[in-house]
Amino acid sequence: MNRKKFLAIVLCAIMVLSFGILTACSKSAPAADAPAAAEPADKPASEPAAGVEKKMIGFYADAPGSYYDLEEETLEKLAAQDPEVDWEIVYKTGQGSADEQLKAVEDFISAGYDAMVIVQNNPSTTDECIAKAVDAGVPYFGANHYFGDVPNAGKAAGSESFDFAPLGQYAGEDALAKGVSKVVMIEGVLGQGTASDQSYGFLKAYEDAGKSLGTKDDGTNWTAKELATLKPSKVGGSPDIEVVFWGAGEWISETAQKKMQDAITSLGKDGWDGCYVHNDPMAEGVMAAMGDAGLSTDDYWLGACNGREESWQWVKDGTLSMDVNQSPCLDGLTLYNQLKAYFAGEEYRKFVYNYATPYNQDTIGALEPSLVPCSDVDAFIAKYNTGSVITDLNDPAFVTMPGYGQ
Repeated sequence: MNRKKFLAIVLCAIMVLSFGILTACSKSAPAADAPAAAEPADKPASEPAAGVEKKMIGFYADAPGSYYDLEEETLEKLAAQDPEVDWEIVYKTGQGSADEQLKAVEDFISAGYDAMVIVQNNPSTTDECIAKAVDAGVPYFGANHYFGDVPNAGKAAGSESFDFAPLGQYAGEDALAKGVSKVVMIEGVLGQGTASDQSYGFLKAYEDAGKSLGTKDDGTNWTAKELATLKPSKVGGSPDIEVVFWGAGEWISETAQKKMQDAITSLGKDGWDGCYVHNDPMAEGVMAAMGDAGLSTDDYWLGACNGREESWQWVKDGTLSMDVNQSPCLDGLTLYNQLKAYFAGEEYRKFVYNYATPYNQDTIGALEPSLVPCSDVDAFIAKYNTGSVITDLNDPAFVTMPGYGQ
């Protein structure tokens, strides 16, 4: 072999060896400034990890309603993306009777479910339901309604809801600031705990400000609690705030529209200056009734509770004066946290009020990015996965409920 050919072979070998070394280095040690792959906001449903025990959970809603549907959907989707749990959730809906609540509890027990979530019909029934669940060794979680004064409430495995009196008080404070003195009150169901609490909170805002709520026949002053409970059609004296019409919208738009039509017919356009509606679907019905009567929402104060996504725009537009962001997705989140901790044998806050955020036309712009999605569960899950909502039940945003034998 001549000298030139030998040198060419050696040079080729060196180049091949150098390329191999560079390639190996590039695979084992990426550049320090290479960006990490971003984790997607929406995690797909995942398979449970090996060894995770399957749990059957019964979920009973006392009546049909989109609120309960969204709450249960949130619970399911949070569990579906969590490899640490394997839950099958069976959803049952009643028609608003106490017997149905009791029957659902009995069915969950006889079917051997591992836990139950119950939206109560009334506290008396809840007492019996908890007793049956405890005797059967099935954890009982209450949802949406307070039952802390039931004698055996402390034996429940958990309870979550919103504290509806402060939600009503947010509305009352806004109405007071806007000079409202004659209000139409469209409750969900007259006398239902959550509805009466909202009415009480609204009136308490005036009471706390030293305003007169009127006098009774015996000359004594009405209290906010008495007015919200007894709902008189007329009070005496010269009240600073008077509920000039009480109506039950049954939490749905169509019924609320009919009740508001009755109020407008009864009072005329000048017999009231504000309306407090206990959720957004009913607010939509109220606005439709006002439109049918040729009344502009610009001429009246109109407040609500629920804080669904469509109301964010209503408040921006001035169609709605104020609202409170009170998301059913947070109900589902709290139940998910409580159930997961219970099955894992971990300590957790058992009796929890979820957090809510009031907003009006002056504050909606700044607050909108932090508001919790209500109607779009996938949007809520995306926020949850990116840490954009408060999820830790030990965070002070969540408040411990009074009562429950604590």
